[in-house]
Amino acid sequence: MKLDAVIFDLDGTLIDSEPNYWEADRQFVERFGGTYDEEFRDECVGMGSKNFVLMIKEKFSLTQSVEELLELKNKLYLDVAQGRTQAFPEMVKLLKGFAVQGMPMAVASESSVSLIELSLKETGLRDYFGPHLYSSEMVARSKPFPDVLLHAAKKLGVLPHDVLVFEDSQHGVEAAKAARMKVCAVPHAWTPKNRASLVKADLLFKKGMAEFTAEAVLDWIDTTYCQCADCTLYELGRCND
Repeated sequence: MKLDAVIFDLDGTLIDSEPNYWEADRQFVERFGGTYDEEFRDECVGMGSKNFVLMIKEKFSLTQSVEELLELKNKLYLDVAQGRTQAFPEMVKLLKGFAVQGMPMAVASESSVSLIELSLKETGLRDYFGPHLYSSEMVARSKPFPDVLLHAAKKLGVLPHDVLVFEDSQHGVEAAKAARMKVCAVPHAWTPKNRASLVKADLLFKKGMAEFTAEAVLDWIDTTYCQCADCTLYELGRCND
């Protein structure tokens, strides 16, 4: 067993964008006469922009096209997020650790490519990923289907079972398991509705970013991927013994 690449979800995993989405999606839903509360939000986390828009279009019998609604949703998010988006400090430490070891990295998100680009640039994370930014808009199905993760693995040139995925939602965990990848879950919330999926994660931080540390992840990688009885040369999935 080896670790050849890591794939990160973006929103709520690498960057603290959930407050921005809360406000933008509230404005979006209320524009059409709906009410966006915590119960509604919990059902939508990890759903992806396209599926969210499709649900709102059907729920409120909207006449606008999906493309028009996506454009509006993205605009509202950009208006809210401008200058307010930050990366999670422990995730930055983890990225730096992977980068030092030359670990291939990708982002596989439900957001559009333009939002991925802008968010990574604003938080200073863009250079870690090179060309490997992938959106569910590039594939047939969104999470919880594994399509975008499998697409990312193919582009990285690695086998799915040699990939570790980082996710914050039940949809992301389900997608990773369906792709036969290992997954670290850092949930933004722990609820009766999502815990059945989240407990499937190979590494789980139940309290989310409140207890997540880069050191804990790297220690887990060392003990999980090395098959040597007494290994002293093992780092980040690469055993030299």
